[in-house]
Amino acid sequence: MVLKPAPETPWTGLALGQLFAEHTDLPAGVLNVVTAADKKFGAFLTTDPRVDLISFTGSTETGRRIMAAAAENLTKVFLELGGKSVHLILEDVADMGLAAAFAAIGTGVVAGQGCALTTRVLIPQARYEEGVQQIAAMMSTITVGDPADAATVMGPLITAAQRDRVEGYVQGAVDQGATIVCGGKRPADLDSGFFYEPTLLAGVTNQMTAAQEEIFGPVLVAIPYADDDEAVAIANDSIYGLSGAIFSDDPAHALAVAKRIRTGTMSINGGVWYAPDVPFGGYKQSGLGREMGLAGFEEHLEIKSYSEPAS
Repeated sequence: MVLKPAPETPWTGLALGQLFAEHTDLPAGVLNVVTAADKKFGAFLTTDPRVDLISFTGSTETGRRIMAAAAENLTKVFLELGGKSVHLILEDVADMGLAAAFAAIGTGVVAGQGCALTTRVLIPQARYEEGVQQIAAMMSTITVGDPADAATVMGPLITAAQRDRVEGYVQGAVDQGATIVCGGKRPADLDSGFFYEPTLLAGVTNQMTAAQEEIFGPVLVAIPYADDDEAVAIANDSIYGLSGAIFSDDPAHALAVAKRIRTGTMSINGGVWYAPDVPFGGYKQSGLGREMGLAGFEEHLEIKSYSEPAS
């Protein structure tokens, strides 16, 4: 097995390899961590005929290129790709507080640099202003700073280019008619590092670029809806289908709506959606196959059959 982290994140891959070496009895040579400063080695792996399976987590664009390259040798691929997941607050939620808190934290985790994070929040039209204000209040409590500081909730973006990309999406949304409710700029007290404030955009329609494309930064767009049917239509109006969250005071109602949303995973009322025993993967352009759980285990096996003459 070869683990190749992204060129921007070598430390995490090396740290994982060190943990395996120090705390497991995995034989030497089974897990090999290889870092590279560019993308040439990754391209080599995707076309080497000795590779039996490629498991990739990253952008849909890169996943598409890997799939095309792997086709040369008909190499099996597992792809966990991009997302634009919804955080749906149903009309029957009496107390908006819990749903607002989860919406805010879902954006602030790892500075929004997670493909499965919920980055579109759908709020009932009649309670739109209430929902927006509660989410903004929660987002304003997220402490941005040095990841090594225990008081920090959200650290920086991975590169200056990614921070600039996030800024471009926010400005583009404003140009299309959205309003910045909170955030929308670099923190004034953090001049070293690629920081960007947790940002909430209101007045957003699902046709706007910021509601359709994966930003990969701490930006949440708030979209109003009239009824369950419209909420489901908005949720499904995306090239992605990786994950999602839904809040309701009626679990049966939440489950019924969740079943109508074309996504690989849905969290109901804060339930854990990413666990070792739960298959995880996406619909549509969010990927192919599943990881974790029995389905994920079988995804990484090759079936072989034997037959002998009947005695």
